[in-house]
Amino acid sequence: MTQHFPGKVRIIGAGLTGLLAAFEAHRLGARDIELHDRHEQLGGSAWPRLSHGLEIREQSLTFGPPGDPVRGLLEGAGLAFEDFELRRGAVSPAPGGDMDHRRDFPGPALRTRDLALHPLAGDSLADRLRAYPHDIGHALSRYGQWALGGWLDQVHASAAEALGVRRVHPQGVDCAELCALKRLDSAADELYGVPAAQWGRLEGLTASAPRDGHRAFFGRARLALAQLGVVVYENALIAPHATLAGRAPGEVMVWAADPMPLFRPLGVEAPAAAPRTVFTYVFKVRHGAAAPVEVRNFTAEGVVQTLRLYESRGQQLVAADCIAEAGDGELRREVHRLMAGFCGSSLQLGESVALAVSPRWDCPSVEAVKKLRALRAALARTQGAAFVAPMWETQKLGDRFAALAAGLAQALTTDEAARAA
Repeated sequence: MTQHFPGKVRIIGAGLTGLLAAFEAHRLGARDIELHDRHEQLGGSAWPRLSHGLEIREQSLTFGPPGDPVRGLLEGAGLAFEDFELRRGAVSPAPGGDMDHRRDFPGPALRTRDLALHPLAGDSLADRLRAYPHDIGHALSRYGQWALGGWLDQVHASAAEALGVRRVHPQGVDCAELCALKRLDSAADELYGVPAAQWGRLEGLTASAPRDGHRAFFGRARLALAQLGVVVYENALIAPHATLAGRAPGEVMVWAADPMPLFRPLGVEAPAAAPRTVFTYVFKVRHGAAAPVEVRNFTAEGVVQTLRLYESRGQQLVAADCIAEAGDGELRREVHRLMAGFCGSSLQLGESVALAVSPRWDCPSVEAVKKLRALRAALARTQGAAFVAPMWETQKLGDRFAALAAGLAQALTTDEAARAA
């Protein structure tokens, strides 16, 4: 039986992390819950704008299959999902300047002479890439510099997830030897990947998406929160100084918003803001592939980094996430070239319906990660368990939710929250 928590839970930020915090706090026994956000709707950066009546999604909301903890929490609140087969492909460089189109593996497929790894050491993305054999490391470094336009020794190793290079499928080696190496060596298992069909693992082959689109998802989340008694304050600007100094006794605070405003009040040096800029072009499209599909470009050529095929209100769309601006003709040719191994000649690009230019914080610097950890330590020291600080620096939803749930459980089951001033 869930124990009732008598105090208030106040959540700053109504993006996906804030919504999960509200539902999880209620599940753990809190009944006096407030959710504050500076925007006029829930969803944060995942809220899609409309163009021509269609959802323009700058990021995709993808959840796990049945049994996934995040999905289970949301389904418990009445939100509905649709299962789909994960269709993620990759285009990698091939000998002779050709392109290697792979339907069965989402990371780069690169040729190597051997599988010997160097020790994993250091916090930067460059350190991670140096662990690979030289031929793989060289190709990955070229891709990273193309995608980010900067020095990879200043980028944190966690950026490998956002860039799609967490694991590499080595080409030209015996698959049985590779699978045996992954089973015996944790570093090899971390750095190398094998298509699921060859690896013999079934997990990760299916996922789910919100039924009826992103806007419907956030609208239903708003109604579900109201039914639980959660009070939502939109267009609400929160002053960090007042929030930290004026928390009432017994109140638990969850800061699910941008952490940058917290540095100064706590006397912690803030990291230099260094988001990457992504240009997202969205076209109407007809194709022979079943949506949704995601295709990554690891060739380090052109401007398109990721292509996302999805459906909105019965219309098929392709969103091209680009590292720079591109002319219409050049962009259309590149989309056709990258998708040739997935849709063949069936791909028909229609009219352009949107262009969005947005900052992405998914490739933090080494400095930023260190200072975010210092900020979290300062919050724990000065605010105690009653202030829940999510793992702002990770982009993996499962990891972020696990840390958030653990922080809320501690805050709501200790008497420290009742003593907090």
